[in-house]
Amino acid sequence: MRVLFSSMRMIGHLRPLFPYAHALLKLGHDVLVAAPHDAAATICGAGLDHAAFGHPGDKRLAEISARFATLTAEEVAETAVREIFVALNARAALPELRSVIRSWKPDLIVRESMEFGASVAAAEADIPTARVASSNPWAEALVVRAASEPLDMIRQEAGLLADGGLTLRVEASFSSFPPSLDGDVALAGLRTPFRVRTMRETLAPEAVVPAWAVDDGRPLVFITFGTLAVGSERNHRMFRTALEAVGDVRVRVLFSTGAAMDVAKLGDVPGNVTVTSWVDQRDVFPRAALLVCHGGAGTALAGFAHGIPMVVTPISADQPSNGRLVEEAGSGVMLLQPDATSLRAAIERALVDQEMRAAAARVALEMSVMPSMDDAIREIERLTVR
Repeated sequence: MRVLFSSMRMIGHLRPLFPYAHALLKLGHDVLVAAPHDAAATICGAGLDHAAFGHPGDKRLAEISARFATLTAEEVAETAVREIFVALNARAALPELRSVIRSWKPDLIVRESMEFGASVAAAEADIPTARVASSNPWAEALVVRAASEPLDMIRQEAGLLADGGLTLRVEASFSSFPPSLDGDVALAGLRTPFRVRTMRETLAPEAVVPAWAVDDGRPLVFITFGTLAVGSERNHRMFRTALEAVGDVRVRVLFSTGAAMDVAKLGDVPGNVTVTSWVDQRDVFPRAALLVCHGGAGTALAGFAHGIPMVVTPISADQPSNGRLVEEAGSGVMLLQPDATSLRAAIERALVDQEMRAAAARVALEMSVMPSMDDAIREIERLTVR
């Protein structure tokens, strides 16, 4: 079987596809990952073959994102879907996606849920599709609703019928969010996703213990605001707020900036904090007592899977809705634009609140009995049988 994966270029959208791709390769299937040209290093670094397609360019995207400061979080998400993900990105991707499909002849196309060029190209070639959710169920429903009209315009340009989003609603989907976090998403009319559990990391007994991981009796707090936060001065202010918040708390702190940055921009780094540009989740999540994060889907899912209480300070995209899910589950708190005092209070509360820790454990237990990746691959194999 030949499976073509299709994704936007950001690592938070690519990474959810990789376990599926690797599992298919292990079973002897052929796999190719289509994404913009500058995703090559990430895809090839994951040991996967890359087929490049077009991108509208950062300048055009910046013209739209410049308006985001005056919009609510939901308006930002809807505008990004309609005007960037569909109107710009999908159109830019389509020419080379069509070429890849003609030459490589996939049996199935699996797209990450924000990449829409593959939806049109697959319909033209009469190839079945599936999507891997890169957001929580509530955000996925919003995406489908926002994408339907602009995607119909592209479908009609391609000689396809407008379907009001029906193709998206009935498309097979895979999600790592457990049912208890779906809320009222069933009202959106989407096909129920196939649930795939997020694997809990375990420490290798023979692994070298990093200096930051040496247990001295103080709990370990892991702080991360994602892989894209380094590029924004606004986010640098959030970095400094977090450092100020934990400096006087009796904890050990591992702070991952997500990418290399000038540490001088952080100001004074408290003695109980280790700053790193990147850390392997296998090393940190089994040790962490608390996760302080932006609420990106991948980070939140890892926190849920490991039963770790969370303090979420959203930056953009689906992060506010992920923060709401954390609060609704009782497994943490969300703070919008916190100062050091409010963030410190939230951290101190989350470290000692046993009800919060018990709620986090309940979500982790629910996720642990969801279907495995092997189950998901068997479902993917069935999608090519019509």
